[in-house]
Amino acid sequence: MSPPRVIRPAANRAPAGARSLLWTAAAAALPVIVTVLVLVALTLALLVFSARGFDSLFAVVAVEWLVVNRVPLTVDAVPLGFLPLLPPLLYMAVLARQTRAVLSDIEQPGPREAGAAVAGVTAAGLLLTALASLLVGSAASDFAVREASLPVALLWTATVAVVGSGLGVWLYFRRDLREILPLWVRGGIHLGTAFVAATWAIGTLLVLVGLVGAWEPVGAVMEIGKGVVGTGALTAISVAYLPNVVVAAATLAVGGEAHLGEASYSVFAVSRGPMPEVPLAAALPTTDPHWVVQGLLLVTVLVAAALARSVAHWFRTTADAVKASWLGAVIVAVVISVSPVVAGGELGVLGTVGTGSLIAAGTALALFGVIGSATIALSLAGLTRRREKAASDLERRRRRAGTAGGGEPDEVGEGPAPVEESLSEPDRDEPGHDEPGHDEPDDREPDDDEAAADRPEPVDAGAGEAVEDHAIDVDGGSSDAPPEEPVPGDAVPGREPDEAPSDRADEDPDEDPDEAPGAAD
Repeated sequence: MSPPRVIRPAANRAPAGARSLLWTAAAAALPVIVTVLVLVALTLALLVFSARGFDSLFAVVAVEWLVVNRVPLTVDAVPLGFLPLLPPLLYMAVLARQTRAVLSDIEQPGPREAGAAVAGVTAAGLLLTALASLLVGSAASDFAVREASLPVALLWTATVAVVGSGLGVWLYFRRDLREILPLWVRGGIHLGTAFVAATWAIGTLLVLVGLVGAWEPVGAVMEIGKGVVGTGALTAISVAYLPNVVVAAATLAVGGEAHLGEASYSVFAVSRGPMPEVPLAAALPTTDPHWVVQGLLLVTVLVAAALARSVAHWFRTTADAVKASWLGAVIVAVVISVSPVVAGGELGVLGTVGTGSLIAAGTALALFGVIGSATIALSLAGLTRRREKAASDLERRRRRAGTAGGGEPDEVGEGPAPVEESLSEPDRDEPGHDEPGHDEPDDREPDDDEAAADRPEPVDAGAGEAVEDHAIDVDGGSSDAPPEEPVPGDAVPGREPDEAPSDRADEDPDEDPDEAPGAAD
């Protein structure tokens, strides 16, 4: 049975009551308990497979829980703050999914329900972290691993819980926030997320190319395992630390620098130093980068320009587009600046692992801000010209349609009335009437019954055949000889003969960043 079905009856009880909030908090905290049970099962299976005793079961599970929450550790008084980033990412993804599912099962959830869900996840995580600290401390004589500091451990646990559950709250309420946040803020958030994802994608590609290029050194390090268990352990360590290396490589993609103890790496130079004997470390370069690697900066510039150009049609004014672009650049700079705190740390005697965050954040801000804003402004200028041309073409077609069918010839035969007389004032003065993508009001399309009622009955021609209506072309003529006098009710009121659904295909409607392409904002 899936978790949403389990929590559905409880979460729907009295949405405004305290009991409902308590059930919501408990349902949102369900992944915390499940994570601990999974860790217990995996550790128990590992101890059984290795034929070791179960005395250290709870201490090992406690350390694993601290690693899942990115809590810095000490091993025989040696600091170990460089922890794998994959377990916390998976844990936060589960928290986000469960929080969103809990809110979806509540009828009309609000800030109280969202706060209860986040508070439940955070409280459960803090409680288990405190318990894990006590278990590790009680086994300190036989177990060399423990947390570096209890306040730091609680802070990291609360951060992971708030970020994971807060992401689920954002995913649920993001459509409601569309009515609150201005367009340039929403566009900037989406553009910044795309910028960050692009840098991580470039970093992942760089790491994969490095692993393929250094396959022989990587294979030599894998042989250190001497067996299936050892090789599997080295592989698992490399996979767990892969997000850390990708974040560091993303810093290189914007012109920054990453370091591992005495060794440092950038797209311009490499400085060697002692390395840990793991497969990922064997894939790091040992010589100065080739000019192809330096071309990553050009790739980043092209990606920034392409992303900015792809969202230019979201905006109406250049000011909003430029502000959104700079907001996206600020998001990238913030993510890169916090990367050494999240993906770095102390690695024992080897030193500190991290990135030159300040320099990399500055280059990312300048690169994505300048390139993105310039590209989006130029793209929007071209779109504005096309929108104006489409609007003028639409107005010209309306004038031709009004000239053809909207006026009556006067007594001296000077032709139909001017088009201004055939258009009603509310239609011409309606705000946004001439904007591309504007929909006509519903009352301009009479239904079939009304249209049929307005049409005159066919006149008996004497031979059993009805006289057909002559179609009026756009130039005011007809396919055959027109009748001498216009027949009242011959044209459907409010319908423009020359305007077809294909007339709007040339327009460039605005797309909202929160919707699929093609939806008007």
